[in-house]
Amino acid sequence: MSVIDFISVRRRTQETKSGEASLGATALAGKSVPTLSANQFTRHLNQIAEDETRRALKRQVDVIDPREMIDLAKMLAELKAKYVAMTLTYAGNRTPMTDAEIEQLRSLRLRLQELEAAYAEVNDTVAQQLVEVRGVAREN
Repeated sequence: MSVIDFISVRRRTQETKSGEASLGATALAGKSVPTLSANQFTRHLNQIAEDETRRALKRQVDVIDPREMIDLAKMLAELKAKYVAMTLTYAGNRTPMTDAEIEQLRSLRLRLQELEAAYAEVNDTVAQQLVEVRGVAREN
């Protein structure tokens, strides 16, 4: 993918504007001011975001051990099972749930949602090849 050097385009645009203010040099010389289309700009920003994410992940994570991913998957499975079991237990009591029981379920649900989001983010990061996984080859 071709990425336009946005900063240099912006600098040229600013230089041109300052030149136009003095004598209208650009208009007189017949030069056009380089601009980016919305698609070029968003493509450029996406590339910057990906590059910065890659750098930050390299600093923070470097290489993922596959066992870490397996541990994360097991932790998520256990938390899901605990949430389902607790829900069924409370439903089987045949009495209205107490505030403490509701709060316990809510807390467990929030932890489950957070862990699911984290798991999805790690998977996406690996799938996008933003981090290296020990023993796993990169795709081209």
